[in-house]
Amino acid sequence: MTLLEFLRTIPNFHEYSRKSRILLIAYYLRDTEGMLEFSANSLKKACQGSLKPPSDLPKQLKSLSKGRNSPLIIGNRPGHYYLAKPGLDEIESYLSKSGFLPDYSDKSIKNTVSYLEKIITKVGEENKRKFLSEAISCLQVSAFRATVIMIWEVVMDHLYDYIIAKKLEDFNNGLSRRSDKYSKLLISKKDDFEDINESTFIEVCKSAGIISKDVRKILDEKLGIRNTYAHPSGVEIHQTKVVNFIEDVVDNIISKYKI
Repeated sequence: MTLLEFLRTIPNFHEYSRKSRILLIAYYLRDTEGMLEFSANSLKKACQGSLKPPSDLPKQLKSLSKGRNSPLIIGNRPGHYYLAKPGLDEIESYLSKSGFLPDYSDKSIKNTVSYLEKIITKVGEENKRKFLSEAISCLQVSAFRATVIMIWEVVMDHLYDYIIAKKLEDFNNGLSRRSDKYSKLLISKKDDFEDINESTFIEVCKSAGIISKDVRKILDEKLGIRNTYAHPSGVEIHQTKVVNFIEDVVDNIISKYKI
C-alpha cells in the first residue's frame, strides 16, 4: 500500500491539522517500512508524489516531542523521533473512525520477534535469556498483557544490574538527597531495590544523572502502560502498542545501558 492509498482511507484527511498529518505519515512509515525512527527528511521523502509536507517540518517535529504527553519522543540520532503512546492513540482513533485498521500487525510482530531474538544473543545472564524467550512466546500467541509485564520486568532488572555494576555510588547519592523515607536507604545489592517503588526508582535515576530526561519520559510512560495492563480491566491492548512498548524500552534502555 502506498502512502496515497493509505491516506485515502481516512475521511476528510485534508481537513486535518498539520500535527495530525505528520503523525499519520509517521505511522505509515513505521508500519509499512519498519522505520521506527524518522526525521524530517524521511517524511518529506515519503510525501513525494502524494502531498506537500509542511514547510516548517523540523520545527513541527521538535514541538511535537515536548511535554509529558507528547506524541513524539526524541530518537537516538540528532533530528530523529519515535512515535509515543499518545501519538499512536491519536492515530488509531482516526483509523477506527474510518473503519480501517491496516493489516500490518503480522509483519510488525514478526519484525519485533526477530529483533528480540537478536537481543537475546547479546544478553549474558542465562535467567534473562530465558525470560526474554518466554516473552517472545507470549508475543507470538498474542498474549499481549503478559508480554508487556514480562518485558517491563526485564527492563527493571537490567537497570538494577547496570546501577550495581556502574552507577551504585551515584544512585545512593541520589537517594540521600531526597526528603522522604527513601533518603535513609543504602543500596548494596540488587535485592535492596525491592524496597523502592518503581516510580521513585525512575525519579532517583534521573536526579542522579543515570538516565536522561527523555529516557525518564519513556520509562514513566511505559510504567503507566504496564500498570494499566497488569490488572483485570476492560481496557484493550492493541498489537501496535505492544510493539511500540518493546521497541522503546529495548532500544532506549537495554541496548543503550550496557553492563
